[in-house]
Amino acid sequence: MKKFTLSLLVLGLVAAFVAPSGLAMAKGKKAAGPLVVGTDPAGDWGANVDAGIAPVGDALGQDLVGAEIGMADASTVNFVIKVNSLPPSGGTPEISRYNWDFTVNSEAFQLTGGFTEYLRGICNPTTPGTCPPPRDPGASPFFLRQGACLVGANIDCTEVALLHATFDAAAGTVTIPVPLATIKAKAGSKIGPGASSLGMSIYSATAAFVTNASLPNDQLLVTGIYTVPKGK
Repeated sequence: MKKFTLSLLVLGLVAAFVAPSGLAMAKGKKAAGPLVVGTDPAGDWGANVDAGIAPVGDALGQDLVGAEIGMADASTVNFVIKVNSLPPSGGTPEISRYNWDFTVNSEAFQLTGGFTEYLRGICNPTTPGTCPPPRDPGASPFFLRQGACLVGANIDCTEVALLHATFDAAAGTVTIPVPLATIKAKAGSKIGPGASSLGMSIYSATAAFVTNASLPNDQLLVTGIYTVPKGK
């Protein structure tokens, strides 16, 4: 009888500790985080010109190390570019450009921009329909374009939206929020890799009005495919 009573007591104590823990886990369960869709070694910026200039890539915030895609909210998806280092100010004005070519259900899109892009943002005749009239692109502008947006072949390249990124120097990230509606995406849509004018899906480069492949740059190959989750 004593053994039976002791056993019940032990079971009761176990239940008291385990049950709340299980409930806490259920309540504290978080939604799936962003998906890593590509990585790149640190220290290879500028290797297309001279491997010895790699440290300059950190000073410019152009040494790519990763890329992620995840939901910001139910109607917005974040495209996150990760670099080995960003300047303390957050980014480099005008001369550092980031470009991400991707597809949504096989339809081509492109994100291109920088910490500031006033020269190209005010008026960009290389993209039909964006100039004139002149405009103020604002801080950290990224231009969402659709179609065959290749340097020297922008006949079928149309600007869809002007977006604004967040540059986080501490985290070394450039986060571009994109409304799902602007890329014709919905639950179940597949966001996959595209190919930029430099070859791979994402590049960071020293640029002026246009990007020249002969200038130092870094590229990252996106291999992952992100599926837009169902809303709650």
